[in-house]
Amino acid sequence: MKNMITKILSAGLVVSLLSGCVKDNGNYTYNYGNAVTIRYATYSYSAFLKDTIKVYPMRTWSNPQDTTEFEHSWYINGQKISDEPILKYVGKELGQFSAYYYMTDKKSGIKFPAVSQVNLNVTSPYGAGWGILYEKNGESELAHVRIAGNSFVDYKELYKTFNDGESMGSAPVKIRDYYVTDGRGMYVLQNGGQGPIELDANTLKKKLVAKNVFTQGPPANFQPTDIGFFPTTDFMVNVDGNVYARILPQNALPYAIPWVSTPLYITGGLKVSDIWDTWTNMSGWGIMHERTGNRLLRIRTYVPNMGNPAIAIDTFPVPEVNYPAEYSSLQNMGNWKYVWGGTFNDSWNFMDGAMILRSPDNNNLYWQTFKFNSDGVYPKITPGTRIPFQGNSVVTAQSKFTAVKARDYLFFTGGTNNNELWYYDAKTNGAVVKYVTTPSKITVITAHDNGNSIAVGLEDGTFIVYDISNQVIVDGVSKELHRLDGLGKVVDIIVKGGYTN
Repeated sequence: MKNMITKILSAGLVVSLLSGCVKDNGNYTYNYGNAVTIRYATYSYSAFLKDTIKVYPMRTWSNPQDTTEFEHSWYINGQKISDEPILKYVGKELGQFSAYYYMTDKKSGIKFPAVSQVNLNVTSPYGAGWGILYEKNGESELAHVRIAGNSFVDYKELYKTFNDGESMGSAPVKIRDYYVTDGRGMYVLQNGGQGPIELDANTLKKKLVAKNVFTQGPPANFQPTDIGFFPTTDFMVNVDGNVYARILPQNALPYAIPWVSTPLYITGGLKVSDIWDTWTNMSGWGIMHERTGNRLLRIRTYVPNMGNPAIAIDTFPVPEVNYPAEYSSLQNMGNWKYVWGGTFNDSWNFMDGAMILRSPDNNNLYWQTFKFNSDGVYPKITPGTRIPFQGNSVVTAQSKFTAVKARDYLFFTGGTNNNELWYYDAKTNGAVVKYVTTPSKITVITAHDNGNSIAVGLEDGTFIVYDISNQVIVDGVSKELHRLDGLGKVVDIIVKGGYTN
């Protein structure tokens, strides 16, 4: 009976309370603050590394008369990066970042988010264009010239900028830009300071010091003179001609594979004087000049039926037809002195090869050609001709060479002070033509992959880009596109993101 009475009283109380709620006609005021809606004109912004992205939110207030009593906060990855009404974000790392913006009404404490995050894309200005190695005040350094439509943007002292003011080294020799998994790498050969180093080509931050990443320590008298990067194997040539390999598994982690301390060897010896500037990713092959036997070697770094990664370095195959009487065997050029070698028209399993050789009889220069074909596994060599080189009277011991691959032009330097830029038409074998005389000794020349421009580095620290398009060649008047001064001494120039191995 007692329990029943208790239940009845409880039920009555609930009904009474519900009745009170229904009958309550009181007025209440809720504080939603000065509500604001936040949008953007665009939800994606882009800038180069170290540049500033500015984001201007578009705001709509419920009370337009009160727009100043707000606090601002911007977040990336949960970290507050700014408390300003306009975001000014300096991209210190490459990538895409989502920024979240909030405004807080100071009076009510209510926080209002933007309708969406805004995406900030930070890219590298150094991924394409001209990469420059130079020496100034006894130190190696890097510069870059970015091509922006018809204009150029210059960057100097990049190594110090991105490596906390550290000196890169001294006695610079060469740079190379090459593919790594999900990016690009850069190798700097230098004989002083910390020696050769490896960088991220997009951020220019140091990744490895070469002497520290050999399997059993670096070679004696470690002073590399040449380097080449191929699909499954990289090669480094020391001053004594010995070749060292870095074998790359598929999708290898960048900057993680050591160099093998034991030099490579093949029958007849392997002392390399020159790794040719081939477009191996297009042709599938590379070429070296080996000085012990004064011969050419073929490089195949993707070797079917052998498992990969694998290396195949071998002599050129004997051609199916006899060599012409006036021709130097590619298996052994005898007493003919190798001066330069390169390829034209690099395409899948094909290259037009050419060399400049000096005769042991009259000391004159000769132009010798061949065709390199392959079925993907076995190469085939077709000898061309050996004819007097039209630039014989111009070339000196200081001369530099670069092949304009798609157009069969060889540009080279000459003159008493090596300050003259000349070109030779390898198709017509006509007389060489002087393109321009520069104000200082030429130290390096590099043709752009597109074949329409050439970069020239000078001893006085000047970098010049010239137009070598068909119209300029036809007109017969040199055309300067860009000039960068004050680099000390230009040592090497590369096409960033290019085809050269």
